[in-house]
Amino acid sequence: MALQRRLGELSPEDRRRLTKQAQKLRKAARERRKESDRPREDSLDLWILKLLEAEEPEVPVGESALVLWTSAATARVRDSEGIKEVELDGKRPVVGDRVFLDERRRVVSLDRRRTKLSRPNVGDGREQVIAANVDEVVIVVSVKTPPLHPRIIDRFLIAIQHGGAGSRICLNKVDLVDSGEREEALAMLRPYAQIGVPVHLVSTATGEGIDGLREALRGRMAAFVGHSGVGKSSLTNALYPELRQKTGEVIQGYGRGAHTTTASGLFELPDGTRLIDTPGIKSFGLWKIAPEELADYFPEFRAAVCRFRDCSHVNEPGCGVREAASEGGISSERYETYLRLRRGD
Repeated sequence: MALQRRLGELSPEDRRRLTKQAQKLRKAARERRKESDRPREDSLDLWILKLLEAEEPEVPVGESALVLWTSAATARVRDSEGIKEVELDGKRPVVGDRVFLDERRRVVSLDRRRTKLSRPNVGDGREQVIAANVDEVVIVVSVKTPPLHPRIIDRFLIAIQHGGAGSRICLNKVDLVDSGEREEALAMLRPYAQIGVPVHLVSTATGEGIDGLREALRGRMAAFVGHSGVGKSSLTNALYPELRQKTGEVIQGYGRGAHTTTASGLFELPDGTRLIDTPGIKSFGLWKIAPEELADYFPEFRAAVCRFRDCSHVNEPGCGVREAASEGGISSERYETYLRLRRGD
């Protein structure tokens, strides 16, 4: 059965999300039935299958195509015939989506997304999906121009986990700093390496680290994200010079980069790698993550033992997370990010 196969293919993040929804649905159903005993067949897996059935994509019509770029009314896609412009016909795909086309070159349905990276839209607060179906999201940062801000990394990592993709960090422009500044930057990034996030040191000017990053991404779909001016487009050029992406200079005296990439675009490379370059951002919000769920996105918290099972890790007595943060077992900076997010800062 297709739904049962999908149940087995769920990522841990999707399984956790659907399990929480299934628990709420099952509890509501039991309350309606006024039953204290749960029937044998009333399992969480059954409820998850019901949720998956509700999330089933529209019936595929026509030929499948990969979305390379979108505008308000059209998209550039690649299907078996090559790259073509198609009409969206009211659909709202994003870069990385799989869509289905009719004979008139119109998008008639969207396939289910394996993963996604999203945030609240700055204008109306609705979900803004930045990229779909990516295997990895590469968070690009620099030591300076613009300076390194770990808190934006924390926010990206939460959103990436929430969407089901893998993550890695790329510290760009390492040629612009001396050995002392490099060590300081590495110390700031060490907490991420300790929780299993790969960290790459690269320079598009000298070529340092480029080969290693290229090999890590080979054959995968990856999206580059980060502040304006960190060098995402330059990094794309260094990895694959044939792409010849436009780059811009950092605005002098401000420390921010010019927005050289104004819309996400997907580039397909001869070695099977697919790169999505996204526009630079100034801030990054989290989409539909409740304060009580935040701790799930800090894997280093899991080893801590708290006195209370429902500990919020804010001010409860006997909190193992607070103790570990004060003693250096957990990054105090990461813990501070957690507290800020809990407060809604």
